[in-house]
Amino acid sequence: MRGPPHAAANKWDVEKRDVRAVFFDAGYTLLCMEPDQETLFLQTCKRIDVAIDISRLTAAVKRANTMLGPKPANAVAVPFSQDSVDTFWIAYHRELLVGCASDPGAADRAEDVYRMFTAALDWRVYDDVRGLLRSLRTRGLMLGVISNWTGDLDEVLHRVALREHFDFVLDSAHIGFEKPHPDIFAEALRRAGCAPHNALHVGDSPEHDVDGALASGLHAVLLDRHDRHQSFTRSPRVRSLADLLQLM
Repeated sequence: MRGPPHAAANKWDVEKRDVRAVFFDAGYTLLCMEPDQETLFLQTCKRIDVAIDISRLTAAVKRANTMLGPKPANAVAVPFSQDSVDTFWIAYHRELLVGCASDPGAADRAEDVYRMFTAALDWRVYDDVRGLLRSLRTRGLMLGVISNWTGDLDEVLHRVALREHFDFVLDSAHIGFEKPHPDIFAEALRRAGCAPHNALHVGDSPEHDVDGALASGLHAVLLDRHDRHQSFTRSPRVRSLADLLQLM
């Protein structure tokens, strides 16, 4: 059962009336993989005869995901290149295969796995998203997306019929910086035409979303759908986007 917003919300309540723009992360905030990553990975590997030790899969995903951690604060802008995107994700799948493939040599199939996985990947919008976006729009708020993505976020949002709800979409692959870098938040503020203290960012990552937003002077809310961050206190924490309205 979903509980009320985390008690840390109380400190922010006194300033909530100042919010004029709300920004959202995309993956696991607005939408999720369909099927989930591990299921699709196993289906992909089965199709190309790459045997996987399922008992090692979850740990392998966790290890590969360290490649997705925050970049250094002094990182420089990276121009968009589909080749560089592909190179990164092939390396990610190589790390994943090293961690869970039954045959160590299967890591050499990383590009095959990546390309088939990507071709089969679909996205599902969470049930609490569309109603919230409509409610926020009726309040006259500017709405945007700030996401660490691979270059096709605008296309994905059109495909799942979400793009129309947003005034702008920032895909890190095209911006050149990933969250939590301040430049991507600065670009969102520029497009929204508001000061940092008039903006709220909502996302599922304490480091990328909350810490990045707070460091840039924005308000932040952590979306913790699976209750993994019960002791989190750096910002308000909600279990569902429907709970966000209670803070606004």
